[in-house]
Amino acid sequence: MAAARLRRDYVSLLTGELDSLLARFEVTVDDVPAARAALARARLTIGTDGLRELLAAELTASETAARAAIAASDGRWQYSITEVVSDRGTAQGFLEWFDRARVTDDRAVWTDACPDHYIIATLSDGRQEVIEVTGGAVLASQFFIDYTDTAGVMVPSDPAYPLTVSGVASLADGFIVGGVRHQFREEPGGGFRSQLKVAFPASMPGLYIAEHQWHLACEYGNWISAYLR
Repeated sequence: MAAARLRRDYVSLLTGELDSLLARFEVTVDDVPAARAALARARLTIGTDGLRELLAAELTASETAARAAIAASDGRWQYSITEVVSDRGTAQGFLEWFDRARVTDDRAVWTDACPDHYIIATLSDGRQEVIEVTGGAVLASQFFIDYTDTAGVMVPSDPAYPLTVSGVASLADGFIVGGVRHQFREEPGGGFRSQLKVAFPASMPGLYIAEHQWHLACEYGNWISAYLR
């Protein structure tokens, strides 16, 4: 679906995404690394300005939908939660790697972790711009995560996971649309465990929230693998 979007092939895009959501047809990819590399090359060729232009209509529509979902939720939230476990490395080591990639704006690390990532960039004010397809959405969305705004995070904390990366997600004008609280702990036998949590408006369909669990598993699984390499 990411490839279809980058080709402006919207018929194939919508058909593929709806088939995946409703019927979960099996999709065979003979060479996943080659497919990921091809997407990476396409993003680089198009460039960030080109990607924003390509996705402009989707971003406008998804922003309108996000504002409506927040209004319909009346201050209530629901959470997409996924756990990813590694039998190697440490939680502290991963978080140091993760923060270094964010601070140095290592865009290849960020975007290559999931086909649904189009732009993830660290801005001059420290916020992270994200353009991606979240959960079970059909359209791409744009939001900004402020990892310094920890007081405003609406995702509950789990004391069993002492290491935390959290932040509030907002639209370009500061309108809050969600938040993240990703927590980590060392495992007694070695390795570490992560509990990844994202807040969505309570009015969002349950399928959307469930699909975002797979998104979290994909991106964090790949980030942890990159850290371990």
